[in-house]
Amino acid sequence: MSSLSSIVAISLSSLISSASSPIFFTKFINHRIDCELCIANRQLHSNNGNSTNLNQPKYAIELRLKSDDEWMIMVNRQPTFWLKDLPKAAIVTAKLALIMNSPEFDPNRLEPVVINGEYIGKYKNDILFKLPKSEVVNPSLNLTQWINNLRVSAGAEPLTLVEAQKQMFQLASTNEQIDGIASWYGPYFQGRQTASGEQFEQQDFTAAHPSLPFDTYLKVTNQNNGRSVVVRINDRGPYVGDRNLDLSHAAAIALNSDEVGVVPITATVLVPPKNN
Repeated sequence: MSSLSSIVAISLSSLISSASSPIFFTKFINHRIDCELCIANRQLHSNNGNSTNLNQPKYAIELRLKSDDEWMIMVNRQPTFWLKDLPKAAIVTAKLALIMNSPEFDPNRLEPVVINGEYIGKYKNDILFKLPKSEVVNPSLNLTQWINNLRVSAGAEPLTLVEAQKQMFQLASTNEQIDGIASWYGPYFQGRQTASGEQFEQQDFTAAHPSLPFDTYLKVTNQNNGRSVVVRINDRGPYVGDRNLDLSHAAAIALNSDEVGVVPITATVLVPPKNN
């Protein structure tokens, strides 16, 4: 057994030591790992007492090389999310195989959460992966996409962007609303310091407001088309005319207002449930 195979085998051994269903990694060649969960559903013996049936798993989980140092987790040949650490990716693949092929599996319990600044995909109380925030410019969008990839692969409805954002940041709507005009700002300000002290990142979901406290969350809806996005206030402005919000470029794209530039909006203040 090669050293790489040994690492995977040791990791899997510790993972499934208490599991009743065996997991087999096969075809560990050409930088590809096929992870198959074989669940033996032993039927009651028929009257002649000689029948045993082995069912194929409903969800085939595979681990494939995406690039030189990135491994893609596939569900029924659909790409879902990627990880850089091979041993961790192998363990996650095995864990997914166990979870998704369990008779009690409910894809609607696949959820995005943010805990202590970490962007996490989980199933019930089990952490499936942590998104490498330092390697993506919009972690909330990427986390939404990864969770929705898993949900869709299992036949569940994808979360809307706002549903996912409210879920991951544990936000609830209030009765406080702002009706007004929103513009957006982007490339010229990229990397500059915002009024909150953060560096401006045009691909994140943020916004500038004249007076709302920093880190206030708003659900912003484009009145022209009904599209919505959740933004976090981290800057001051806008300072032109009667505009109420200056959105990041990513937020404007989510509202489909990036080409028009200025749109009428309704913004609802969101807060953690305990503060609602």
